[in-house]
Amino acid sequence: MKLDIKRNRDKYLRYAFIGMAAYCIAATLGNILSGSLAWHFATRQKTITTPMIFNQPFSSDASSADSSAMTMFALSFLYMRLNVSPENIDGQQKLLLGYVPAESRNALKKALDVEADRIKKGGITWRYDTRALRMIKPGVIDADVVLHPSTTNGNITTDLKEQARTYQLRMSYENGIIRLLDMTELVPATTN
Repeated sequence: MKLDIKRNRDKYLRYAFIGMAAYCIAATLGNILSGSLAWHFATRQKTITTPMIFNQPFSSDASSADSSAMTMFALSFLYMRLNVSPENIDGQQKLLLGYVPAESRNALKKALDVEADRIKKGGITWRYDTRALRMIKPGVIDADVVLHPSTTNGNITTDLKEQARTYQLRMSYENGIIRLLDMTELVPATTN
């Protein structure tokens, strides 16, 4: 009799342990599955943003942004570099260089310093119009602009000759941060 009770109790304890082990395995698999789904959706989730100044919404995720976003960023960088006067050029260039990674900053800073020196010495004010933006490949945009330079002595503004220029902007968008990798002026090839 005692032996039958002990066998029944051992049998029930065995079933209880097997049930708890199966529950622990199922709970662990559920945690792994829900964690991996949460990671997948957090990194792949698209966010639609409508900026206040620009008229076109764009979508982005943790690793990329669509062409509307890259176009908007390119227009912002063009504004920082080309809409300048002797009074605001230092602030505009400092703001622009804040988006440039440290390893690319020196090359762009040299070109910007040459422009700043010329603008300050000549008292030149630049404003620009965008003629065309072309996305060459993701993150690379060519911008055709017309610069409208003028100079002033305080009372008289003298318009200078308009200049058509093309700039190539190389940008990257990672983890929600835009980086300006390069912004060079493309010089047209001359044929002799």
